[in-house]
Amino acid sequence: MKNIFFTTSLKIGTLMALLATTGCAEYNRRVLENMDGRGSEFNQSLAKEYAVLGEAEETVMYDECSANYYFCKGILAKEGNCVVPTMLEKWDISEDKLPELTAARARLMRALQFGAREVAPQLTAHAQAHFDCWVEQQSEGWQKDDIALCRSEFYTSMAETELMLMGGAPQVLPAYSVLFELNSAHLSSDALHVIDDVARIANAPGYRQHILLIGRTDKVGDLKHNQHLSKHRAKAVKKELIRRGVSPHLMTIKAAGETPGPEVKVPNRRVDILFLEYKS
Repeated sequence: MKNIFFTTSLKIGTLMALLATTGCAEYNRRVLENMDGRGSEFNQSLAKEYAVLGEAEETVMYDECSANYYFCKGILAKEGNCVVPTMLEKWDISEDKLPELTAARARLMRALQFGAREVAPQLTAHAQAHFDCWVEQQSEGWQKDDIALCRSEFYTSMAETELMLMGGAPQVLPAYSVLFELNSAHLSSDALHVIDDVARIANAPGYRQHILLIGRTDKVGDLKHNQHLSKHRAKAVKKELIRRGVSPHLMTIKAAGETPGPEVKVPNRRVDILFLEYKS
């Protein structure tokens, strides 16, 4: 994958030195694999994430340049350096894609500033690496499936990270819950009224919080079926919120599967709606 980062704007000192010294993805892959890790759990997790991305670029996509980019970032992380999410001005991104990417980076930077590296090191590393992946793929603009995958992984891990910054799922009460009938993802009239209330909040001027939709089921049925059902319930709520004008970029779904407790109980068949807001 060609990218403008390596042709016009190599301005990061240490990374530039690594590239100038070797310029070889395979060499840097071996350096990354064999070096001793230093620094935090976040740094070591980030190095592993970049290693995976680099190996995919090198062995699946045969892209030495992009592979080397990830391996070099992995080396910096494994050395214990502060490796920040890629800066958008370093890449050739089409104008119509910049607003979402800019908002996504700001969201990630805010989480980092609020201590995400320490609170949720692995989730945060996954989010950062896949933001970088999203940007790198988007600069190409043609590998649609890869763009979608990196983008989806970023949003999912960011929601989980923000939930951890709020104390984790057991500590966070949902703002609303949408209830379902047995073995159904159909939205009742009562459910639609709840969704109307959520949409009014999310569409208010100045609203910036992200929304996590957690689908749940009771214990009737097999585990795999219930996992799928919980996802369909969350997707049904998201679809209706989008129909009411809520930006899809503000929402992330999570399939939680079966809810602990009695096998048949109406409150176990639900989608929890959480507003992801955390404070220092």
